Amino acid sequence: MPDEPPPPRPLPGVPIFETEEGMRTALVTRIIIAVTVILGQLWALTVALEAYLSDRPAEAWWLALFSIVSFAIVAALVSIEPAARSRPRMRSRR
Repeated sequence: MPDEPPPPRPLPGVPIFETEEGMRTALVTRIIIAVTVILGQLWALTVALEAYLSDRPAEAWWLALFSIVSFAIVAALVSIEPAARSRPRMRSRR
C-alpha cells in the first residue's frame, strides 16, 4: 500500500500547531534575555552613579557606555522577529 501524501501546506502567515510551540519558546527566551540584560543595566547605572558621585568620572562613563550597548542589544531583540520554523511532518502509516 503506498504512503499517504503529506497534507497541503498552509497559507503563508497562518499559524499552525507545529510552529506555535516554537514561537512561544522563542518569545519566552527573548523575554528572559531582555530581563537579564535590563537587570545588568540597572546594576551598571547604580554603580556608575556611585562612581560619578565619588569623583571617578572615567569609570562612570565606561559603565554608562555599557548601559547604552545593553539598551541596543535589548532593542534589537525586541525588534527582530524570528522566522517561523516548522518541524517535519510525520507521515501516517496504515
